[in-house]
Amino acid sequence: MKVILLHGFGETSDVWTSFIPLLPTDHEYITLDYSVISFCQTIEEYADWVHSEVLERKIKEFVLIGHSMGGYISLAYAKSYGKFLLGLGLFHSSALADTDAKKKTRDKTVEFLEKHGTEVFIEDFLPKMYNHSFLKENAEFIRQNLEDNKQIPSKALQTATIAMRDREDTRDVLKSLEKPSLMIIGKADKFISFEDALPQISLCQQPYVLLLDHIAHAGMHEAPQACANVIAEFLQACETL
Repeated sequence: MKVILLHGFGETSDVWTSFIPLLPTDHEYITLDYSVISFCQTIEEYADWVHSEVLERKIKEFVLIGHSMGGYISLAYAKSYGKFLLGLGLFHSSALADTDAKKKTRDKTVEFLEKHGTEVFIEDFLPKMYNHSFLKENAEFIRQNLEDNKQIPSKALQTATIAMRDREDTRDVLKSLEKPSLMIIGKADKFISFEDALPQISLCQQPYVLLLDHIAHAGMHEAPQACANVIAEFLQACETL
């Protein structure tokens, strides 16, 4: 079975590198990287880009798992191309649209990127993905990630920010999906609040859920084995459809 993994905002597909070896070896894992793309203006256009990659690889059916913004894209993909999906995973993500307050924050992010560029932005943004103890115990890992993600073009980050700001509420997509759905939620997540994410579990027809205490926005690094275990269960359910 093929499994496509989508990274989040301010990341590259490298976010999955150390995590994939923990997943069941009888599946093929494909990591798509949209971090340098600036031609997609909406989340739906990112989903169209994903589908172009699917068609180019002649993939007929697959499981789609998205981290953060990758989850937004995954939901948009499910809305337009759901017949290709065997299952949908939201890894620290949400079906909710931005609130007015969050939209204003996105606007400030675009302004900051225009003024200061990627390096200064990533220096502030990336550490917020992790809990305090992980940051303290993995200083070299964080340093390397900072250096890698500082290479993401500012224009691509600005375009992605605007697309996230303007995305639709997709709870109806989650509710109507007649396939296994995965939700990994961090109780210490600064970007996808536990209070917002938790009610979305009840929308899923076939939910597979992991609630992570003291974990922020990067469970694939902060609690890799726990995340790999629930994904293994989820993939098994997808495979038996």
